[in-house]
Order: sequence, then C-alpha cells, then structure tokens
Amino acid sequence: MRVRVVVLSAALAAAAGRASAQLALDGIRWQAGRVEHGRVAAWQDVKVVAEAPPKLNDRLRVHLFLKNRGAHAVEGVLIRFSMTARVLPGGAAAAGTWAIPFAVDEKRVPFVAPGKTVEVVLDSSPALDLYLRRLARAGWWPDRLKMQVMLEPHAGSASLQTAEDVVEFSR
Repeated sequence: MRVRVVVLSAALAAAAGRASAQLALDGIRWQAGRVEHGRVAAWQDVKVVAEAPPKLNDRLRVHLFLKNRGAHAVEGVLIRFSMTARVLPGGAAAAGTWAIPFAVDEKRVPFVAPGKTVEVVLDSSPALDLYLRRLARAGWWPDRLKMQVMLEPHAGSASLQTAEDVVEFSR
C-alpha cells in the first residue's frame, strides 16, 4: 500500500511540474488612465507619460498576460513584482541613476485554464504616489519607472520566468 502511495505521489508531482513548466509570461506593458470625477475613464498603453512628476494626474498600472501553453490547468500561481525608479536631482540635465526597488509585492492568480491567457493587473498607484511625494520633498524625481515581474518557481520548473517594462516621464 505504501509503495502505491509513493508511486502515485511521484506521478502527480511530475504532472504538476509539467503543467507549471508550460506557464509563461506572454507580455507586460504599462498603462495610464486619466482620472475623471474620481474614477479612471479609460486605460491606454504607454511608453512615455506626458506629465512629469512629482504630481501625476493619471494613474499608472502594469498589465500582464499569463499564458498556459500546457494541457492541464494550473492553480495557485504566485507572481512577484518590484518597481524601481531612475532618479535625478530636480532641474538636473544629466542622466538619472537607477535606485533600489521602492515597492516589492506579490499577486496570486487562482486558476489558469489549459490553452488560455489570463490578464493580470498590477496596480502601482498607492506605492508610487507615496514614493513621488517623498522624492519631491527631497528635491529629486524619477525620469523612468521599471516594473520587474517573476513567476514563483514550482517543482519541476526548468528555469525562472521573468519580464520587465519601463515607462518614461517626459520633461
């Protein structure tokens, strides 16, 4: 009886490993939403934000696509992400310097069906607003923001899945 349990457990672990290995980050992009009457009217993909910090009128978020290329559903996917700014002193014309991440968080995706793509939204606004206020008080501001995303590895994963995207602030 014990041998059957061990063999069955090993088979299930191998199947779970194959399924999780088929999960892929299929795209990542920044989006900006114009706030009207306290709500976001519409989201647009952006590479450059037209307004400069420290005060943003738009809300920023990252839109992530998670694709299951496997034949089995994947459950309990953990996405870890960090946000980093390239900062420079106010009024400086020089290139900025990448700081350490000011926000590190995670988001769980409960279920990804086989052959399907799930859209995941990573909202940066609360941490970003606080960070921009602190930078402005110190006389600094960012000229770029970078979001780095990683799928938490599972048993049977062959490699780490990471992605990143950068948005610029116009001056």
